[in-house]
Amino acid sequence: MSQWGAGEQELRAALRRWRTQRQQPRAVAGVDTTPACLHGVVVQQGLEALRGDLEDIKAELAWIRRVVVAGMVTAALGMLMRWAGMQ
Repeated sequence: MSQWGAGEQELRAALRRWRTQRQQPRAVAGVDTTPACLHGVVVQQGLEALRGDLEDIKAELAWIRRVVVAGMVTAALGMLMRWAGMQ
C-alpha cells in the first residue's frame, strides 16, 4: 500500500507533467500555451479528457444522423412506390 492517498498521487503526477512541459514549451499560432502553474496542468488534463468525450459524442451523433436520413429516404421511396402503384 502506498504512503500517499489517491489525490496526492494525482497531484504529484501533475507536478511531474508540469516540470516536463516547462522544459518543452508549446506554442499555438505564436502564443505560448505551456501551463504557467500546476493548476493549469490539472485543468489541461481535464480538458483533454473532455475533448475525447466530445469526439465520442460527435461520432455517435453522426451515426444517429445517418440512421435518421436512411429511414427518411426509405419512407419516401415507399410512399413513391405506393403512389406510382408499384406495390
